[in-house]
Amino acid sequence: MGKNIDRYLAEEPRPWLKRPLAKIQPVLAKEGNPNIDVAKLAKKIEGSGVLNEMIAIKSPEHWSNVIKGLGKDVDGILPVSITAYPTEIWNSHPQPLVERKLPFIFWPLIDYDEPDFWRWSARDFLRALGIDVHIAKNQRQGIALLRALAMKRLLANSKIVVFGEQNFPWNANAAGHLIKKGLGTEIIVRPIEDIRKLYRKFSDKDLEKLWNERKERYEGASVKPEDLKQALRTYLGIKTILEEEKALGFGVNCFGDLITKGGRDVPCLAQSLVREDGYIASCDGDFCAMMSMVLATYFLDKTCMMSNMYPVSYVGALRDHFGNPLSPAPKYPKKDWKNIARLAHCGFIGVVSPEMTPSGKAVLKDWGGTYEIKRDGRGCGLDSDLKGNQKITVIELKFDGKTLLIADAEVLETTRHKGMPHCESSALLKFRDLEGFVENISREHTAIVYGDHVEDMKILGQVLGLDCKVF
Repeated sequence: MGKNIDRYLAEEPRPWLKRPLAKIQPVLAKEGNPNIDVAKLAKKIEGSGVLNEMIAIKSPEHWSNVIKGLGKDVDGILPVSITAYPTEIWNSHPQPLVERKLPFIFWPLIDYDEPDFWRWSARDFLRALGIDVHIAKNQRQGIALLRALAMKRLLANSKIVVFGEQNFPWNANAAGHLIKKGLGTEIIVRPIEDIRKLYRKFSDKDLEKLWNERKERYEGASVKPEDLKQALRTYLGIKTILEEEKALGFGVNCFGDLITKGGRDVPCLAQSLVREDGYIASCDGDFCAMMSMVLATYFLDKTCMMSNMYPVSYVGALRDHFGNPLSPAPKYPKKDWKNIARLAHCGFIGVVSPEMTPSGKAVLKDWGGTYEIKRDGRGCGLDSDLKGNQKITVIELKFDGKTLLIADAEVLETTRHKGMPHCESSALLKFRDLEGFVENISREHTAIVYGDHVEDMKILGQVLGLDCKVF
């Protein structure tokens, strides 16, 4: 499908990897001339939602039957009036809405792109009765609302896969059910051996064909040919399982299982390649980070990455972890450090997909190691820059499956660290309120997406019933 500014897809994603179109039912308060040009609206929401044929209400009994009879595939109701005066059927007979429990969306005035302020009282009245009511401020917010409703349906029928022992706090065996309860997504746990036993299925010829199709977006600096082949086998094995499970993405507990047992069949390249297939992928098998990436990628249609985030003010802790505090250059005054953090993971920034790099290419290197587990020249990692002076939104879904942290930040630069094979590169980030974010933080793993999407993510959180905290 080729490359675009937001997200690169090498092929048409499988059906379960596509956000559905929100299905909305327009209901005309009574027979007459509608105050919304429904045909015009249908064109404006193409790609995000579809409108059913409008139903004109004939009586309170008809209204009750219509609302109660709406199918399970309907995501929301679009009320359409005859006049601007608030004498509609939903005000006189709200009980069917209370019982049906579908979102009720007052669309903005199409010709002016303004909210319909006549709906303020209806919104508060209906919300007081327990109905989920929205007044879209403008077309953009309305479309974001439709996408959020579609995300709710996607998540309720989805899975993600984590590979490896569950020995970190992101223990899916113990806490995965909270994500299922909160969002509907199932967390599947499988052993790493399930990937490895598939390696023998893929011949050198298969690998050569695959790499010829994908290599244009990658540069190989120091990867041994046999390690590149292994990385491709790892990708094909993981993709086979994702297709079998019909999952949205994967994560592998490398540092708690694969690496510590001597394995170097790390899934760094596999992460980047499956993103090109339409999946998401995260380090360490952190299912909360994976779900954060699911929210960002499938809602915003943008590539997302994750990594460890370290506030630079934690000088001692950073020195203990890296053997160096990774302090910012003198051009970043110490008084600003309270809102500055590093992004780094396993020798590099993290798994940065090619479209997120300044050059549009990712650099393959031998796996970078850690301060504790030394780099040994084996494995295939990714060492790629993030774009400097770039606005980002930072996202963390918490373990409770109910709380979403959203932070406004920017990438200042990619820093190269000489003489540190376990940390060749890191990204320097500046947050609007890092201290507030850290006070509420779930894990060191943060999901990063380019652009300012705070308001859109708040809409998504509201529709999903999450408690959104913005920093």
